[in-house]
Amino acid sequence: MRKPFLLVCLCFSLFFFSQTAISKNDSCVDCHRKQQGSKYLGHNYKDWEKSIHAKSGVGCEACHGGNAETPDPVKAHQGVLSSKDKNSKIYFQNVPATCGTCHTEELKEFETSAHYKMLLRTGKGPNCLTCHGAMATTILSYSDLDKTCSLCHGKPTQAAKALSLIRAIKESLGSYQKELALRKGKTPEEFLRRYQEIQRKWHSFDVVFVSSESEKLLKELKNARESLRKP
Repeated sequence: MRKPFLLVCLCFSLFFFSQTAISKNDSCVDCHRKQQGSKYLGHNYKDWEKSIHAKSGVGCEACHGGNAETPDPVKAHQGVLSSKDKNSKIYFQNVPATCGTCHTEELKEFETSAHYKMLLRTGKGPNCLTCHGAMATTILSYSDLDKTCSLCHGKPTQAAKALSLIRAIKESLGSYQKELALRKGKTPEEFLRRYQEIQRKWHSFDVVFVSSESEKLLKELKNARESLRKP
């Protein structure tokens, strides 16, 4: 019994240390963090460093291509194309497909939107970067929503309403979870599932549906919280 156990431990150790080595030996990070004097390189590295992508271990090569495991600058940049190149994964029209390799459900919703159809047809219109920035470090505020949507549309009153409802759900859900925790209860999976579905649906820009479903969920959350307080 001892030998198989040691073998398993050895395999696990090799796997663990190989993963650690890969995460530490990132030539993109090693090189670009030293070039922060350059506005272009520094701006992009800093954005990545504080992003959810960095925290999740998603490196530069995931979107830009190249080889992050070699210290040779020429080899490291093989396959890296300019964002102006139509074959680049970060070419404006290609960005949704690139982000969609991980964010599959959001891409499915976005592909149903008029925005996506315009993007394919004309090369213009919003893509993921419009709302989230190049490194997914931003979520539009109400003022940003007004400025961004108003470039093509009138004042985005319906979108603002939908966004405010989504944020109200997040706040209400958080309060409900705290109240449940005090009573050693568990948040119903159905509430979480519906909240996530509404978040995904936002990417289709069907603000009427988002508002309607959000109002229903908010009402149910309110009732659930009130039920908790009853003696």
